Amino acid sequence: MKKREIIIPIVIVVTAIFLVFLINKYRKIVLLNKKNLEQKVVANIKKHYGDNVITLKNTKIYKKENNKYIENGSISKNVTITLKELNEDKFDEYFYIPSLDSYIYFDDVKITENKIENDRYKNYIYFNKNIKTKNKTNFYDINNNLLYTLNKSFDFKVLVMDDDKYGIVFNDELLFIKKEDVEQLYDSNNNESNREKIKTLYYHFIYNPETSKCDQIICHTLSQFESHLKYLSENNYFTLTMDELEMYLDGKINIPQKSIVLTIDDATIFDLESIKLLEKYKINATMFVITDWVNIEPLKSPYLDLESHSNNMHKQYECEGMGSQGGGILCLSKEEILSDLKLSQEKLGGSKYFSYPFFDYNDRAIELLKDAGFSMAFIGPIQNGDSYKGKTDKFKIPRLGIFSYTTLEQFISYLQ
Repeated sequence: MKKREIIIPIVIVVTAIFLVFLINKYRKIVLLNKKNLEQKVVANIKKHYGDNVITLKNTKIYKKENNKYIENGSISKNVTITLKELNEDKFDEYFYIPSLDSYIYFDDVKITENKIENDRYKNYIYFNKNIKTKNKTNFYDINNNLLYTLNKSFDFKVLVMDDDKYGIVFNDELLFIKKEDVEQLYDSNNNESNREKIKTLYYHFIYNPETSKCDQIICHTLSQFESHLKYLSENNYFTLTMDELEMYLDGKINIPQKSIVLTIDDATIFDLESIKLLEKYKINATMFVITDWVNIEPLKSPYLDLESHSNNMHKQYECEGMGSQGGGILCLSKEEILSDLKLSQEKLGGSKYFSYPFFDYNDRAIELLKDAGFSMAFIGPIQNGDSYKGKTDKFKIPRLGIFSYTTLEQFISYLQ
């Protein structure tokens, strides 16, 4: 055999082996690059995933049918949503939103801190009404901001009956559906037992006898005040905010049998430790502040509404011979009264609710409160402190007084 005939097959074999080597190496490079790319994609997706995310823009949401994503509605910008836990073995560009039974594209959201839960609505009692929405349902928050749009009809129990919208529970939130989006309102049987009247109690100076002295009957030791809060907490009482009281009186919400409104008049340095007790027992109260007397900042708490007791009209006998103690709101000029009220509201960062100094009021005072933008005002111990839906004058809301001599047993009897 000639030398040439031997060399050619060898060259062919070597070339083939070399080509196989190159091909395998290329495949490894391609696979490695593909794996690196996939890892980068997964890492990018992971950067957008969290238990709670917030939308970066008005964005579409989708339903999944036959492995295809079909538009199902939308979510507005800056809405926080809770996602399903990611499968570490399989990453999809679409995140699942269990509460909406929908998907959202990963690049349309970013991680946010845990949702701030506002679950006070869980104390409300449903009306005996249901709504059926139209085929496209818009969900709004309490400030009429559009949150979600879903292309389907829903049936909801009604929790809030507002003027132009219904409050319902969806996605573990109190949301609202405008009446224009409702196809039908119909009778149902949703109600538990709800309270037909609400009692408002008032306190004054709450003090620590180890550090302060207060010998009037409108003074309350911290221990007396704490015994009341402890009883309310241990017996699951719902303590209404001012907004909730107004909603109740306007017939917009129902409340449970165990409900009460707590108010504190005047606001002095004595009251600071009492605020810690409200926070300890998670009890809501309203403090009517004489804004010329105190610094507002130390009084701020999520469990305390700060409302107006005037700026500086808590002076005895400014209107000699009028009212119980001649409160200035009875006789000062219109300009003086409105100026005082506006200054008080400004210091409080806004106020819609008022307590008359010394419980003194007249028709003129009520009209001036309305002019200043107030929507409720509180008087003294009349009718055992009971108010009724649609019947009680919201500018003459009665209250029952708590005094230094009020025993726990008496306090408990007031809750009926």
